[in-house]
Amino acid sequence: MIGPLRRRSSWPSSIATGLIGWVGFAIIVPLALGYAGSLRELLILAVIAAVVQVAVLRAGFTILRLDRGLVAGAAWGGVTAAAIVAAEMCFSATLRQHPWLALATAVYVGIPVGAFLSYFHRDDRAIEAEAAGAGRPVDYGRDAHWLDPFVYGALAYEIALVPRTPEVAISAAVVGMIVGVVAAGVSHFILSRWGNAPATIPAAMLAGAVLGAPTGFLFRGYAASLLLPLAAAGALAGALTFLTTALVGRRLALRERGA
Repeated sequence: MIGPLRRRSSWPSSIATGLIGWVGFAIIVPLALGYAGSLRELLILAVIAAVVQVAVLRAGFTILRLDRGLVAGAAWGGVTAAAIVAAEMCFSATLRQHPWLALATAVYVGIPVGAFLSYFHRDDRAIEAEAAGAGRPVDYGRDAHWLDPFVYGALAYEIALVPRTPEVAISAAVVGMIVGVVAAGVSHFILSRWGNAPATIPAAMLAGAVLGAPTGFLFRGYAASLLLPLAAAGALAGALTFLTTALVGRRLALRERGA
């Protein structure tokens, strides 16, 4: 990542955090329930909700005491999310058809978005204070690459699924983002135990294929437009995602060891 996106508590990073949460679950929840219609309205509503929520929480960050802890961030995240979706129901027949599901999804998304805004603020301030105390430039380390796994996963799923409709393209990017974060976690917390050695790369690909296969069924509503069977498409996408994050993890591990 470049510029302000390297700092997780910057305004652009906060907007990105909101978009990932809102767009992710506004698409994944309908997919999980077998939705096969247009995703355009849901995508637009999710983007509006993300931008509005982040703007409100960031504007009232100190007043709402989000700078004091994760509990305040989570609480206000849930409250603002519910209010935003309730307002969107006035203009969306789609949301009014499933009001309780829409509100439940909103609260489920809003709580972690608010909590992450608080956490990123606190963690970045701690990193900056440590650097200032040591008299050295601020270095966010691996945290500066927090958005990278989302990008890797989205690209891997787009490549594997070869979207031929806007719905598959949107869905692939969203599902890929979530799998990308899981893959990064595996690389950072599990593969790192073996120093991200070369042998961990094929192991990661195998794990990615196993994890990715079930995600293929999220696309069952659009199966007619896919080139591969659902499980095969998901397995290939998962393997590519884990391959990418394993390779990047090895590069970062070598850099940290000065190799």
